[in-house]
Amino acid sequence: MSRNRRSRHYANLFLSAARVTWLPWLIARVLVGVAYAASRYHNAHGTALNARGVAQTQNGLMAFDAGWYRVIADHGYGGASSESLRFFPLFPLVVRAFHVVVPLHWSLCVALVANVAAFGAAIALYLLVAHDFHDKKLATVSIWLLCLGPASFVLVVGYAEALFLVLAILTLLALRRQAWLLAALLGFVTALSRPDGILLAVPALVEVALAWSRSSSKNRAFGVVAVAGPPAGLLVFCLWCAKAYGNFWEPIQIQRQSGHHGGLADPIVVIAHALSKVLHGHHFGTALHVPWIAVSVLLLVVAFKKLPSSYAWFSLAVFALALSGSNLDSFERYALSAFPLTIAAAMLMRSRRVAVVVLLGTASAMTIYCFLAFQGVYIP
Repeated sequence: MSRNRRSRHYANLFLSAARVTWLPWLIARVLVGVAYAASRYHNAHGTALNARGVAQTQNGLMAFDAGWYRVIADHGYGGASSESLRFFPLFPLVVRAFHVVVPLHWSLCVALVANVAAFGAAIALYLLVAHDFHDKKLATVSIWLLCLGPASFVLVVGYAEALFLVLAILTLLALRRQAWLLAALLGFVTALSRPDGILLAVPALVEVALAWSRSSSKNRAFGVVAVAGPPAGLLVFCLWCAKAYGNFWEPIQIQRQSGHHGGLADPIVVIAHALSKVLHGHHFGTALHVPWIAVSVLLLVVAFKKLPSSYAWFSLAVFALALSGSNLDSFERYALSAFPLTIAAAMLMRSRRVAVVVLLGTASAMTIYCFLAFQGVYIP
């Protein structure tokens, strides 16, 4: 294929992706608006379900972690407490750069960057599926699931997940095309957006290993660079923390505190403890996570059976990390990073009727979870 034909091909794919993306992307934002309005109405005419509910509703799109990103973008890490180091720098840096070009209110800048990145993530997913499966229907259903999944409201509020997703998906696309140096650069940058970006070294290792026997020495060297890209991104941030704050492991140690993801724990013990809480009615929030763990396990099986091995191993790595903490808080948000599971789910929805029913269910779940997050019951 000539360069001009290739350019037209990708331009057409991009336009097709945009035509598919705009509607589910818009619906997701409408549903988050509905959840927000419902939370405000509930607080005005009743009692918040949790003491944090009033504050989180007032914060709107800047609730929970979004507020941290806004402060970091505005004042830098020095303008926030040392706890802010658990939030990786790429997203606030992009927000700051956007603010330089378009000097709007910081909250609006955070929200705009997150939502534009969410649109880009959906387009990137379409391109990835089109490249590997040549199936526009599968790509379309995958986009709808990405936009309307149970935890997908975090792609609407001011979180870094949307930026992480667009970069991570493009990294895997580069790996699948064996564009090793591009994959190394994208993996490096992705690891600066979220700590689980380092897990992109897993699919890089798988793809490089599969291509190793038929590669030249030069391409093998480039492949090694691709594997090293994500760890290098984490390394750079940790080195900066060591210089600025005197502790190389500070971002990881803060994240492992009990009030956040918690220290390393046996996933079976964590799940058993969560189930015990559910059965005894002690923690309603925990009950919200348990069904999605089972769904994720099912989709992992599908991924290993039907998806390229790099997709499956990356998903397993993300799933294991999501369950590695001492609590299940934010499990769905962490699992959202395992975007190949979205493709695996779409593969089970070949029937239009099944797709409609599932999407109605996931969209409803997203709206409910978003409402509960604004009420302070569910931690996104």
